Amino acid sequence: MPASNKTTSVSGTVTGNGVRAAGLSLTKSGANNPNPIQHSGMGQAERAFSAGSTFLSGLLAISASQFIGAPLKLVDPKFYDSYMAWTKESFAVLMTTITQWWSPTIIRVSGDESMKGQLYLMEDGTLKCNFPHRLVLMANHQLYTDWLYLWWIAYTNKMHGRIYIILKESLKQLPIFGWGAQFYNFIFLSRKWETDRWRFKRALNHLRNASDPMWLLIFPEGTNLSAVTREKSASWAKKTGTPDMKNQLLPRSTGLQFCLQELRETTNWLYDCTIAYEGVPKGMYGQDIYTLRSSFFEGRPPKSVNMYWRRFKISDIPLDNDEAFGRWLNNRWREKDYMLEYFYKFSHFPATDAITAMAAVEGKKEPNHAKSISTHVEGGGWDEFLSIFGPITTAAGALSAIDMTEPINFDALLSKVAAQQQLNMIGIGKSSLPTTSQEAIRNALKAANAQKALPSSVIETLVRETPTTQEGMKQALMKAGNAEVAKKAAKAPAAKAQISPATQQNIARVVQQAQQAIPRAASQAQARKAGSVCTIPVGGEASNHQSKTKVTDPLKTAQKAMPLANIEAMVTRPLSTLAVQTAASSMRNAVAQRAKEKGVGLPGQQLPKAKTPVSNAVKQQTNGAAKAPAGAANATTAKGNGGKKIVPLTAANLNAAAKQKATGSKPLGTQKYVDGKRV
Repeated sequence: MPASNKTTSVSGTVTGNGVRAAGLSLTKSGANNPNPIQHSGMGQAERAFSAGSTFLSGLLAISASQFIGAPLKLVDPKFYDSYMAWTKESFAVLMTTITQWWSPTIIRVSGDESMKGQLYLMEDGTLKCNFPHRLVLMANHQLYTDWLYLWWIAYTNKMHGRIYIILKESLKQLPIFGWGAQFYNFIFLSRKWETDRWRFKRALNHLRNASDPMWLLIFPEGTNLSAVTREKSASWAKKTGTPDMKNQLLPRSTGLQFCLQELRETTNWLYDCTIAYEGVPKGMYGQDIYTLRSSFFEGRPPKSVNMYWRRFKISDIPLDNDEAFGRWLNNRWREKDYMLEYFYKFSHFPATDAITAMAAVEGKKEPNHAKSISTHVEGGGWDEFLSIFGPITTAAGALSAIDMTEPINFDALLSKVAAQQQLNMIGIGKSSLPTTSQEAIRNALKAANAQKALPSSVIETLVRETPTTQEGMKQALMKAGNAEVAKKAAKAPAAKAQISPATQQNIARVVQQAQQAIPRAASQAQARKAGSVCTIPVGGEASNHQSKTKVTDPLKTAQKAMPLANIEAMVTRPLSTLAVQTAASSMRNAVAQRAKEKGVGLPGQQLPKAKTPVSNAVKQQTNGAAKAPAGAANATTAKGNGGKKIVPLTAANLNAAAKQKATGSKPLGTQKYVDGKRV
């Protein structure tokens, strides 16, 4: 393997010699920043306090949520991964909100022919990406915030909880952020391939499942562009005889090649993003111009963040030949360098290939700009932002209701936090989607179109919006532009994507009641079984026999099973059964109450024809011959020696009759319930 390929591709914000990147400075204002300062010293201090406190509070809330959910790994690893994916989504939401409020900027997105049908501008001006649920993403590293904007791209694709970033090992030790990144299963490398190889392999083994969503982000340059790293890259290019880049660093191939080799069986695509920031003067570096202070405090973020997307089929890349892969990667980076040269001259990416674009830069051809989507970083609003604090507020509420003098049931506390967090995510429409939902929709569309050609407007709408609920599908079909389809869709029933807060509370209350009832029901069932004949050994007696049947802890069983349930089923199942159970319970209570007051069932209820036990007084008056005539609604007629006696059917008489240990019959009019209690 050539020496140039011996270094692993990693991402970071600290340069190779350990010098902190200028862009991370909170005190340094951007040099030669083309945007004027928008806020005075007092205004900058106010923005620093508000932005800093918002970021820190959100970061601490996410970190606390991670520690609260850490024990889930011992209970249910699958649910643990989903929970940590939600905390990863929370961090993306936090950074999106911070950027939207304190460092707003224009995002321009374009791409070549390979990206057709994957980038959409929605009616509200937001970007929607339609990328696959598994891919490897490589990008040039211009600025310390590159990862932030790429993470936001994942946010527009609902994949911000399933992105994995390769980082320098030194970042692992950062307080809070480093801890959180470890919970996120980010990959940390030391740049020593002998050590990193096995770390890499162990980490990638967890990402091989084809059904698991996964975006793996890697920066082949290893670090962001700066004066120091630029000098090192030029020195290495001279040493190896490789033509140097003008706007980038030379890429390092080993890490990317290893990733693609390990994941090619379950991942089809390698996506390439070329990032450029508007307003960077010739010969300068973005990290020196757009610092944290200039972007967030002074109100001088980049004029625009520009992205040019391409994708390559992994099966077409020469992965098994180190030299061939090195040439392939260098050629792709050379093309990116030409496109950056075109951008810095015309402030747009080219619509043509890289060679033609370079000819336009040199004045040999007319420039041809690529069409782009102009949008901005925008989150889901206050509901989405406040959901970050859901787990800690739930835990605080649960702790406030606990008697601190008694031992704390951490099992129950964790279960309550996890259950409430699921309800919170469902309530704001952020519940995790099935990993194959989009692929399933595409396959279904292909199959339907093969049988009967669908209108092109319908196919385009469904592919663009990829609805994952009945209501979403209905709305998409109604606005697809086909009158016949819209008419049929309007008549079709559809389940709403969200449920009301009142229903969420009802579900939570039912779950809590069920958890409380399970132990009682189990103990009652065990007691009944111990007293039954079938549990008495030969020659034994029920009075001195103790059942040794093992009773499992139903709470632990429920905690273990519930997280495995499909979230959609966990919503629809309680909603569908709750109404039935509530109606049945109300009917039983009404019957029992009427029986208690009047001794009869509800108006119109037919009494059973079976013999019914009556009191001793009734038996004495009828000389032991008592019958309940069929169809009697409000009295029991007992036949005696030549006379008739009417005995009112009251709750007292029913209770007295029930105590006679009669078999084969039940209290009249209430079946299994007397005075509202089950017998």
